[in-house]
Amino acid sequence: MWKRANICPVWKGKGSKKDVSNYRPISILPVLARVCEKIAANQLYEYCSRKELIPPEQFGFRRKSSCETALISALDSWIASVDAGEMVGALLIDLSRAFDTVPHKMLIHELASSGCGTDALQWFASYLSQRLQRVVQKSNTAEWRPVSRGVPQGSCLSPLLFNIFVRELPAANQLTTKQFADDITGSIASANPAEIVQKLTEGFNHTKEFCDAHELVINANKTQLVIFKAPSKPSPDNMDLTLDGCLIKPVTSVQLLGVTLDSHLTLASHIDNTIRKAHGLLGALARAAPLLPRQLLKQAYTALIRSRLEYCSAILAPVAKTHLNKLDVIQRSAARIICGVPRDTHAAPLLDELGLQSLECRRNKHIIGIVRSILENECHPALQEMFKAGTDGRILTPYSPRTALGAKRFSCTGATIFNADLEARSGGLGGGITGNAGGGTEVGGVGVAGVDAIASVGAGAIGAKSVGASMRDSIDGDATPLSHG
Repeated sequence: MWKRANICPVWKGKGSKKDVSNYRPISILPVLARVCEKIAANQLYEYCSRKELIPPEQFGFRRKSSCETALISALDSWIASVDAGEMVGALLIDLSRAFDTVPHKMLIHELASSGCGTDALQWFASYLSQRLQRVVQKSNTAEWRPVSRGVPQGSCLSPLLFNIFVRELPAANQLTTKQFADDITGSIASANPAEIVQKLTEGFNHTKEFCDAHELVINANKTQLVIFKAPSKPSPDNMDLTLDGCLIKPVTSVQLLGVTLDSHLTLASHIDNTIRKAHGLLGALARAAPLLPRQLLKQAYTALIRSRLEYCSAILAPVAKTHLNKLDVIQRSAARIICGVPRDTHAAPLLDELGLQSLECRRNKHIIGIVRSILENECHPALQEMFKAGTDGRILTPYSPRTALGAKRFSCTGATIFNADLEARSGGLGGGITGNAGGGTEVGGVGVAGVDAIASVGAGAIGAKSVGASMRDSIDGDATPLSHG
């Protein structure tokens, strides 16, 4: 019974619902099996951490890591390269049904090469062998079928096993790689377009060799290429790639870990997509308003709408105020719906009444929390060297951006906000984030002096620009909301 799973097909959210390849087979496992897997996963994770088996390029399914962490690391390096006058070619490689195609014998071999003992290998071999699964869809139930390969999706142990299985991929492809489980992004920076084409082609071929050797399948048709560059640089010609017999042309924007990135890294398309989805949810909230009490409406807003507005918010700090205002408009509209007042009612008193902090205050608090975790070395290994603090507690900023785009790096904006908050608190300007622009009481133990205080105190922290300019209007760009990673 412990090795049997009911398969629940879950639509991936894209493609035709009539195509079975657009569904994810989630395994519904017995409760006792999940408890056993949890114990094994904890022990295996501690072993991997102690031995540093999982490379820092892997961000998926590991502690102190999230989609936001991966994006912070990737964007910081890409923006630094563009700020240095180079272009960045990024290749988003698609693996077909990666979790379902892992060969069991090769996985056991990888566990053995990672140092697992005989008893542990026997346990994993037993865990993977003689498994059965069947599809259950409403009242329809398929027959039990044996599972000859793959790790069950829905198990807490499977992602860790997959990470171990592909742990040598970043070293094999010879590109700057960011992985989130089976999502692979390889990039190369250069001022020479021909070198980018050559290196990306070679990197893809190395990746394919690794995948072929591990019996994983790359879907070249779904592989995407994007060229990140400064807006002043003309688009280079002849950047097409021929990969595994497929012609890959550069696109103007790609979706990476739920965030839409355009070739100039403005994030404008991402905010527009977020606003469009939020408007649809606001309509549902308005229809439910006559039927639900205010407290439930507020909970529905924070769970279903604000969570979208605040996805990966740490990369929003340098975005122009005009773009961020679009997110604030959604929150003000939601407050009017929750309170049942006309659309032209002033929203500030409603937000105070509901206890809804401004998105900007929440975002700054979140960023300060991330910076503090990096300083305390409680973060993903890829971020451990991003910030260094001086004897006064302020973050040292050795990097001086050449352009406004360079000032968008998280290593710049995070340091600026953290230092400004430190100065504001030491100067008695307040101790916490509130829904107002000024200071207020401390929230969640993270001291933030308030938006205007941060903007005014940190003048000159990013190059020649003031913090107020960098956080509001001078850096023309775009935004992505706060992550609950």
